[in-house]
Amino acid sequence: MRTRILIALVTCSLAAGASEIPEDRGVSGLKQVLDRLDVVASVLHTGAHPDDENSSLLSWLARGEGARTAYLSTTRGEGGQNLIGTELFEALGVIRSEELLGARRLDRGQQFFTPNFEFGFSKTADETLEKWGKEALVGDFVRVIRRFRPEVIVSRFTGTPSDGHGHHQAAGIATMEAFDAAGDPNLYPEYGPPWQAKKLYMSARGGGRGGRGGRGGGATGDVRINVGEYAVALGRSYHEIAMEGRSLHRTQSMGAAREIGPRYTSLDLVRQTVDGPDDASIFAGTTHRLTDLAEIEPALRADLDALQADIDAIRSKTTLSEPSAILSDLIETIRKFRAIRDKARVDHVRFLLDTKESDFYLAAELAAGIDVQVRASDDTVVPGQEFELTIVAVNNGPFDFGTVRTNTDFPDGWEAEYLGSSGSMSSGDRFEQTFTVRVGAETDFTQPYWLQEPREGDRFVWPDREQASMPFDPPLMATQVEIDYDGVAIQIDRDARYRYVDDVYGEQWSFVKAVPGLSVRLTPETAVVPISSDGKKEFTVELHNQVPEGGTVEVRLNAPEGWSVTPATRSVEFRRPGETASIQFVADVPAVEGEFDITATAVMGGHTYEEGYRVIAYPHIETRHVYSPTHSRVKVFPLETHVENVGYIEGAGDLVAESLRQLGIPVTFLTSDDLARGDLSVYDTIVVGIRAYGVRDDLAAYNQRLLDYVADGGTVVVQYNQYAMPGGDFGPYPFSISRPHDRVTVEEAPITFVDPNHPALNTPNRITEDDFDGWVQERGLYFMGDWDERYTPILASNDPGEEPKLGGMMVAEIGQGRYVYTGYAFFRQLPAGVAGAYRLFSNLISLGN
Repeated sequence: MRTRILIALVTCSLAAGASEIPEDRGVSGLKQVLDRLDVVASVLHTGAHPDDENSSLLSWLARGEGARTAYLSTTRGEGGQNLIGTELFEALGVIRSEELLGARRLDRGQQFFTPNFEFGFSKTADETLEKWGKEALVGDFVRVIRRFRPEVIVSRFTGTPSDGHGHHQAAGIATMEAFDAAGDPNLYPEYGPPWQAKKLYMSARGGGRGGRGGRGGGATGDVRINVGEYAVALGRSYHEIAMEGRSLHRTQSMGAAREIGPRYTSLDLVRQTVDGPDDASIFAGTTHRLTDLAEIEPALRADLDALQADIDAIRSKTTLSEPSAILSDLIETIRKFRAIRDKARVDHVRFLLDTKESDFYLAAELAAGIDVQVRASDDTVVPGQEFELTIVAVNNGPFDFGTVRTNTDFPDGWEAEYLGSSGSMSSGDRFEQTFTVRVGAETDFTQPYWLQEPREGDRFVWPDREQASMPFDPPLMATQVEIDYDGVAIQIDRDARYRYVDDVYGEQWSFVKAVPGLSVRLTPETAVVPISSDGKKEFTVELHNQVPEGGTVEVRLNAPEGWSVTPATRSVEFRRPGETASIQFVADVPAVEGEFDITATAVMGGHTYEEGYRVIAYPHIETRHVYSPTHSRVKVFPLETHVENVGYIEGAGDLVAESLRQLGIPVTFLTSDDLARGDLSVYDTIVVGIRAYGVRDDLAAYNQRLLDYVADGGTVVVQYNQYAMPGGDFGPYPFSISRPHDRVTVEEAPITFVDPNHPALNTPNRITEDDFDGWVQERGLYFMGDWDERYTPILASNDPGEEPKLGGMMVAEIGQGRYVYTGYAFFRQLPAGVAGAYRLFSNLISLGN
């Protein structure tokens, strides 16, 4: 059982702290909650990835119509690229989950997921459904539908090839089948009682990807919605606030303009279980308002009508200058609402009333002018640590409040000691209540729930608990504050958070996370050792201490039999929490081809630590910790290289430079000054990072210096770039990238050597078909579509049923040097330790050397 601390005081406490979204505060927030106080409508929107959602539609539904609204994303976007950092795969999925949450805070929708891993771009629904399993995928959608109980479902995709991406098609197929399956008691009984939505809509053609909508006339469909409608309470349109949220998808370069004026999105009705014309309002025939509950439970009709009359009267009475004048009326509506809820006997009526209850309390909170915060004195706590928890409530309104109760849900094994309170909840006063909290010795660490177990194929293994389908586990120490007024307890929920001040960003808040006393990480996670090298491989053990009193740490590497490690052990002294240390070891790796494991162990204070966490932190998301054991895969294989140093022009974020350093090649990141006036001739080869032409204005400005460097005998290797590159005429000779771009998504797709005698395939490593075994996620993307005859194709590959694509690896000679453009996904293969990719990339950077 979790520990719950309940304190009752006659002084005060209540309220909810200021929302993170300015539009939800004060009279603006009060108007919005009053507008939706009688609304029980519900809409579930479905898609495949973060950024597939029609953001403007969600905003119009949740903020404009007051409907309970949610977006179900089939994946967390793990297979995409990262514009802001080097995180890929699962770590990228954590960031994109947070980005979706940020967008939902702005459009006021909820967020759901399924356990499916985005394995990369897929061209067909068949491939996607084979990897995810069609029955399992439909069940994933059924689970969310039965949990959320939407009256209306809106599918972003049609389930046909016109959707493009195979994931899009699969999401459309699953939505349509789940619409019926969720209502069938014989299907998926493990996901709860059946629920039949009343309407299924689909995004109409021309409605605008991502909800940007169309100006003026916009798309045509059965239902046409002006998402650009101006909202008085917001001071802007629903589309504008949605585009602010959409711009939080920063890993995906989804920055959007907040256009003012009419913007339209359209929906086609594809199925309904109620009578009515296709062009009827989206909520026609559904359970829309509180009074509609009488159609389900007629005995409540008189009470619901009376409650509706009270809500209408409160709306008419509310003024901007004196919002507190409606508090007594709101208290009376809460009293009536509770009586109706207690009287209700039909399960679904009780469900809807339970979901609506918090709006009544929020209205009272905002009208009363009460602000509440729950503050922890630390954001990363360890087993056995003590910290303070303070509940702060300020009464900004004209009323005096009396009894205050607080109820905090502590994790199992945590102990809290009440230290006392100060102040009061009289008008204009501040109340504080403080606890000392001791973290349990066996506490669970805070981490993304879907990453706690190894993934099975392309589906995550979820724990069997209520949190499944949600973005993350609930924050630690959820707290409910109750304040009594006129015999009614107003309830306000807050999560404990740590507040700090950043010198650049100002006041910042972070959820409290339980972490081990010592985090131990071993890098590189995938180590590469060429057989031709001296066999000496450096490993770094990164230690991060959170034990308040510190201590001495003894660290060692555990290597395979026959290996030697220098030194055998190393020690480090920590004196305070937050300290870090990096300890180097050198392993002598035998020249034996194969894959081997090496681990690290750290001992401090009698405890042995063999796992650590990676901190994922960006200004626009909540900081998260991704755990992994202290393990490195060591791959030993034959490889030669003819370069002694490389200049690297960093792009949108990749780990290729670090991968080259694993080969013992010195790599220098080139700055703007280097590109403008540095001596480029000192580098054997210059490598351009992925999407660099899209994010580096300096590269575009000084591109001619790169071409001059090649003409003078240098080698430039340009990794995949998007349409900005050919559009800027940055290559030595003309070329284009087709729209949509040519790509090979099947990582096992056969490879043809177009020019088998070319040095790129022979020097210094002889490339064979075996070198294309074990590739991950894809062969490549953004291949050249058309090109000048002076480019020489080296390889060809294609997905099943398609013509060979030759534009993935092109070499051109300029003067004394060579220019390479490659769309093959080395940025994925090299960090994964794919031996053949290393050998081939070594040949590319060795051209001319």
